[in-house]
Amino acid sequence: MELNFRITNMQPSLLLVEDEFGSGGWLGRFLRHAGYRCYEADNGAAGLSLLEKEKIQIVISDIALPDMDFTDFVKTVKSRKPYVEVIFLAAHGSIYDAVQAIKSGAFNYLIKGRANDTLLPLLAEANEIVADHEQSYQA
Repeated sequence: MELNFRITNMQPSLLLVEDEFGSGGWLGRFLRHAGYRCYEADNGAAGLSLLEKEKIQIVISDIALPDMDFTDFVKTVKSRKPYVEVIFLAAHGSIYDAVQAIKSGAFNYLIKGRANDTLLPLLAEANEIVADHEQSYQA
C-alpha cells in the first residue's frame, strides 16, 4: 500500500491531553520522535489554556477527561480555533462515544493500543487539512 502525504512548510504542533502520565509520557515521546512538537496537559482546562498560548494544529486527547465532558472539550476547541483538529483516544471505546465525538466536531476517534499503526498517517491527514484551513482563516 502506497501512502502519499503533502508536506507542508510548518512544523506540526500537537497538544496531548492525557491524565495518566504513563501513557501520555510514552505517546509524547513517540510523537516527538516522529517529528512533532508536542505540548502536554493533564486535564481539559490545562489543555484549553495551552491552546490559547501556543500555536497548536492538532489536539490528541483522552476521551475520559478528569474535569470536563469530552464533547464539551471538542466544542470549546473548535469554537476557539476552528482550524484545529481533535483526535480522541479511548482505553475502552464504544460506538456511542465515537459517534458523539464525531458529531461534536472531532476529526477521529481511536482505541488506545489499536491506534499504533494508524496514528501517524492519521496525523499527516489531519495536518494537511489544518494547513488548508489555517490559510483560509489567516486570509
